[in-house]
Amino acid sequence: MNLRAKIGISVIGSVAALGLSFSIAQADAVTDRQEAMKQVGDAMKAIAAIAKGEAAFDAAVVKANAEIMAKQFAAAKTMFPDGSETGEKPSRAKPEVWSDKDGFMKLLDDSITGANAVAAVTEESALRPALGALGNNSCKACHEKFRKPKE
Repeated sequence: MNLRAKIGISVIGSVAALGLSFSIAQADAVTDRQEAMKQVGDAMKAIAAIAKGEAAFDAAVVKANAEIMAKQFAAAKTMFPDGSETGEKPSRAKPEVWSDKDGFMKLLDDSITGANAVAAVTEESALRPALGALGNNSCKACHEKFRKPKE
């Protein structure tokens, strides 16, 4: 086999491998973002329990959970690559995530800012307003525009 044929086979193999790894990465993006949002939900539940008076106010617990949320919102910015609209698991992400990427990224940035504001809370009286701002402004807005309802 001549050198051109060997290079051609090598290039075809590399392109095929890239295509396979791209497909795997896209499928993993759905799983990764679902896990990230599950962590956000769990952290939100812990903070909400404090805000509702179901658990005692503990600034360290609020801070730790809000930091989890901020970290996962930041990570989510890389978990919606083009082509990851579907995967092995069903996704509740609406097509608007990709068609209005700038709007989606702005809401993630707003969510990070809101989570950081919750993390900075040191007084019980400040928790409900900070959590309300995050939930009503960022979370709700993102869910309404970019997330399909449960079936």
